[in-house]
Amino acid sequence: MKLITNLISILIFSIIIFTYRVLPSKAISDVDWILLKENQDGKEWLDLGSLKRIKNDEISVLTKFFENPKKENEKGKTSLYVMSINCKSKQYKDTSINGFPTLNSKWQDSDNDELIEVVIEKACKEGGF
Repeated sequence: MKLITNLISILIFSIIIFTYRVLPSKAISDVDWILLKENQDGKEWLDLGSLKRIKNDEISVLTKFFENPKKENEKGKTSLYVMSINCKSKQYKDTSINGFPTLNSKWQDSDNDELIEVVIEKACKEGGF
């Protein structure tokens, strides 16, 4: 069963890479990071060059989150997310985390997370919603 799950993960990851390389969009290396917000949790960036419409009310975008260290003498952690955002319902789902597809990700609300809310707001605005 684990082998099948791994093969499915590899297939989905390959599809994502194929989509970003073949479909008309800016090249993956052409990142246009903008810092959206910084708070006690960390910093949130959005890559304007990755913004793509995927359905009527949905867009896809690459984001970067730097998590502030929880303890002194620790380093912060940076993670990359490919998010699908429904601009009508203001919900999101992470379709990839640090380059690995997230299988069966579900739509969710921001739960008042101001860093996620600013991503949704800016991405939808830049996407023409």
